[in-house]
Amino acid sequence: MTKHRTWALGLAVLLVGVSAHAHLVKNTAVLLDVGERAIQAEVQLPLDQLSLALTKSFSAAPADVVRERSAELPAYLREHFGATAPDGRPFDVEVGNVGVQRVEDGDCLVAHITLRAPPGASARVFTLNDTLIIHEVMNHRALVSVRRDFHTGLFGEGQEMVGAVSAQTPSLRIDRTHGSWWTGFQAVFRLGVHHIAEGTDHLLFLLVLLLPAPLLARKGRWREPDRLGPSLKRVLHVVTAFTVGHSLTLAAAAVGMLRLPSQPVEVLIAVSILVSAVHAVRPLFPGREPVVAAMFGLVHGLAFATVLAGMGFDSGALAMSILGFNLGIEVMQAAVVLLVLPWLLLWSRGKGFTALRIGGAAVGGAAACGWVVERALGVSTPLDTWVEAASRHAWVGLVVLAVVALGVSRRRAPALMGG
Repeated sequence: MTKHRTWALGLAVLLVGVSAHAHLVKNTAVLLDVGERAIQAEVQLPLDQLSLALTKSFSAAPADVVRERSAELPAYLREHFGATAPDGRPFDVEVGNVGVQRVEDGDCLVAHITLRAPPGASARVFTLNDTLIIHEVMNHRALVSVRRDFHTGLFGEGQEMVGAVSAQTPSLRIDRTHGSWWTGFQAVFRLGVHHIAEGTDHLLFLLVLLLPAPLLARKGRWREPDRLGPSLKRVLHVVTAFTVGHSLTLAAAAVGMLRLPSQPVEVLIAVSILVSAVHAVRPLFPGREPVVAAMFGLVHGLAFATVLAGMGFDSGALAMSILGFNLGIEVMQAAVVLLVLPWLLLWSRGKGFTALRIGGAAVGGAAACGWVVERALGVSTPLDTWVEAASRHAWVGLVVLAVVALGVSRRRAPALMGG
């Protein structure tokens, strides 16, 4: 019996030890946004272990400890977190927003800290020094990742693990000199292409606006096809105006000069599609399409800017990001126009184009109405599922458009020769 009790006691001690160890090994996460002259760090400190480091007591409630010592936290962060240049000079440490957040499965103290390189030093090579928590909790670790780095094409969508710090090795040397401006520019260009390729609402606005482009407006109706030269010129003006509009607000919003809540912007984008759809059925602003495209472009640019907002890049990297991202958008838009416009021009000179124009406008208008309801009222509809399914098969629609346009033009050619 004594032997059984001994085994039971040993097992209980082992389980308690394993439980305590599992409780204590939850790691700190350090996420770095690396620039040329400064590093923006987001430090996620598990609340239970931070409270233990601050009080050395298992009995204290973590939330109470952090609340009671909140005034001391900025100084604590500056004392135990920093960086040094290769020549040993320390970086300036600025503590920004500090607050408690739920991160994955636990509460963390999330601190935003700026590390500024000393004069003449680069922020791309440095030694990170982190003794937060580990100065008291010896088996704790901090996992360090780079979240954003223009030179290596990191823009916050993924993270690159660069190492860890512990009580035994509280410093970590980080070298980000392997990147280049060209690598970053290529990555942000691809980001712009990808954003438009997946931005169904932006593409739908452009496509619906193109539907009446080959036609002349007379007495409140779309009439016969216009000549090829004026039609192409009109489309060029519309696309250029849209580009100018969204480029202005993209740049202004990306550098922080312009800020609007995302909800009204998304609602206005849906409204722009609805207005364009109505215009495709009956001309609302004939001859003024470039002006309207520029106005709606201003709205679409605010949505584009959300991709670059908050990246924390230095001015040079931010300028290159805006340029590369905008260029990617333009290349993708130009590709869509070049793929679709020739078939619209060809079909507009034959039969059935009115059905295509009104049918396309109806589809665009229905999608726009659904988006307005979803985005303005927060009502869930199956619209996104349908649109996503349709966008995956967009190439089928393009093939059908091309085949029908070619068929219409061939039927028209014999009729003209017979006439």
